[in-house]
Amino acid sequence: MARVLYRSLVVAAAVVLLAAPAPARAALPTLAVGATTSAADTVGSGNTCAGFLDERTHLGNLGIRRVFASAGQLPPADAINCHNNHGAVLWYSFKTSCTPAGVAAGWCDSEIQNIALAMPAGSYLTYNHEPENDMTGVQFVAAFQRVYTVAKAANPGVTVVPIYMSYQWRPGSSKVTNNGTGGSNEIQDWIVPAAYADAYGLDLYWQASTRGSEPDDPVSIGLDPRMTRWYNAFAGLGEPLTLPEWGIIDDQGVQASRGPAIRASRTWLTGHNFHIISYWQLDNWYLDAATDPDGVAAYQELVAAATP
Repeated sequence: MARVLYRSLVVAAAVVLLAAPAPARAALPTLAVGATTSAADTVGSGNTCAGFLDERTHLGNLGIRRVFASAGQLPPADAINCHNNHGAVLWYSFKTSCTPAGVAAGWCDSEIQNIALAMPAGSYLTYNHEPENDMTGVQFVAAFQRVYTVAKAANPGVTVVPIYMSYQWRPGSSKVTNNGTGGSNEIQDWIVPAAYADAYGLDLYWQASTRGSEPDDPVSIGLDPRMTRWYNAFAGLGEPLTLPEWGIIDDQGVQASRGPAIRASRTWLTGHNFHIISYWQLDNWYLDAATDPDGVAAYQELVAAATP
């Protein structure tokens, strides 16, 4: 009987949450540009405000800083202080201690509430970025809708954004299908409804050695079949779009300039409703003035064009 009562209370709570008035939405900037600066970019790792500020000396006045958590941890004080004191706007990507089904059922509401309440005004929040490897589209949408409702009720000032994984949006992917056979991974199964998303994001990576010769490594991001497949699914939903992770790997010692790709992609992105761009500034993706001065200059131009 106690278990039946508990389940009834969970269902009742879900009905109340989902019936709440539409939460307030913050307007995204015309263009904001940032970078992620640590391979182990998690709570307690070497991803520090000091490291982010150091990257500003290389790439310009970066405005967006990604920080990640794996199991419902609160955003660290270093990230909040960096947001409040240095204008490094926090974009926090978190997972919970619950399964996606548990999140959808409300079992991790307290974790979500606590994270949302700790987020500073004007910050960004993402549940389970790049979910395609971890669950089905149906599971993700149900969980994300719950996260959005709980987070916005706790903190209307936070912008809540689902982020997808470009690799699984490649044509022929078994994780994001479009064959009309049903199931739970069709393109429409992955789309969080606009009522539960303040914007949409896609993470995308290339290689420098094949850029311009391979379908997934074009000079302009607008020619990448993974981007165009994702863009065609989300562009008509009426919400801003974002590129929260973008990297062009300087693989195999090629040291090819990434400047032309950054400039061509900037033209396409800013013309297609993308409001946030954030480069993966580490490891072989690193834009280094000593080896790729034109790539650095191109990203500096992008940063300089950003609007607060």
